[in-house]
Amino acid sequence: MTTIERLAGRFLDCYPAGLRGPRTIGREAEFPLVWPDGRAGDARLVWEPLLAEPGARAIYDDPDSQRIIARVEFPEVAYEIEMGRGTAEIVLPPAGHLAELEAISAAAVRRLVRVATARGMRVLGYGIQPRTPGGPGMMTPKRRYLALSRAIGRPWFHFTTTASDQVQIDISRAELFEAINLINLLSGPIIALTANSSVYAGRIGRFVSGREGLLAALGEHRHGMTPRRFASLEDYLEFICAQRCYVLPEGGRFVRYGKPFTSYLTAHGPRRPGPLSARVWDAYLWHEHYTWNSARPRAGNATIEVRPACQQPPDASLAAAGLALGLVEAMPHIRAFMHDFMGPDPWPAMAAYRRAVVREGVRAREPAPRLLEGLVDLAERALRGRGRGEEQYLRPIWRRLETRALPADRAIALFRKGGVPALIGGLQL
Repeated sequence: MTTIERLAGRFLDCYPAGLRGPRTIGREAEFPLVWPDGRAGDARLVWEPLLAEPGARAIYDDPDSQRIIARVEFPEVAYEIEMGRGTAEIVLPPAGHLAELEAISAAAVRRLVRVATARGMRVLGYGIQPRTPGGPGMMTPKRRYLALSRAIGRPWFHFTTTASDQVQIDISRAELFEAINLINLLSGPIIALTANSSVYAGRIGRFVSGREGLLAALGEHRHGMTPRRFASLEDYLEFICAQRCYVLPEGGRFVRYGKPFTSYLTAHGPRRPGPLSARVWDAYLWHEHYTWNSARPRAGNATIEVRPACQQPPDASLAAAGLALGLVEAMPHIRAFMHDFMGPDPWPAMAAYRRAVVREGVRAREPAPRLLEGLVDLAERALRGRGRGEEQYLRPIWRRLETRALPADRAIALFRKGGVPALIGGLQL
């Protein structure tokens, strides 16, 4: 048995043989913090008022010296500072349905808005910093981020201004392989319907999804849609392991590695029959965490993480989550739909479409007539089949399809009307 086969076995063991009930959904929601004039705010300023609230607990990036707070946890939710010091992330636990997730999200966002406002900042329902460009001065000084910035270089700093709405969706072992392929394939349609980062660095950008367009600079198929359909889970893991491993944790430090992870497997993988060592498994999870494809399996949560959506505007906060959940629920039907509409190998056409929607959004020419309408219809049917009224969360998505207008277009209109201050006024939570 090869090391990759052992890795695949360990990976599958993390997922349940079947769903343990209705499919759950979690959310990692990032929000730009800004000062009233549009300059990037500082998430570190909200830690003190957050910690003054009942039930709060600080988690430190440096547990020994306790100089840098990385996370503030409450019993029901956590707040993190991400790569960018102007980005606050709310980490929400799995919910049984979208209305439950909406209630938890709304309470968590209200708390963030309250403490940010007390510090003079605004919280935006937007996918990128509107005025401040990315750069070393925007990076949170976590030890791992400093090491990664040295290993990756300038493309890393695009992460310091972007704000996504990442969704974690419960899947079973039998669904895992299909979810990796199918949701990556649908990266373009998701962007086409959720792009919301068109004004950045103080001007109207080249991309309606600035966060996806800028992060393409990472290269190596490290970010975005995977380059092909994978033939097996082992094929997917070989793809991930062939990518360069930037750094590895070692003795409390983060050491630059700079070689494909396959080199690490060759040096440290098992020499005899038996399972992977904890050291190799942990190293793989670390390496995989710093790959950013549009859909990636999260073994620790037994979920598929759906990544392409920008943070949504205040009047459609659960639109991206509703779309992602509906697409995952509809996977068997979508597989047949894509084959009927686009033939046995839709990857080249869908990759070209993805590049177009990053620039043009929902107005980009679809690779097959009414492709988006068909996908949203399948997602809506799947949500309706769950019997919780969750199809209502697709109403903003249908409006965008009908009008061929996106939140990104509204951001541009606000900016043209009154610059960054008008954009902030229209998108603040």
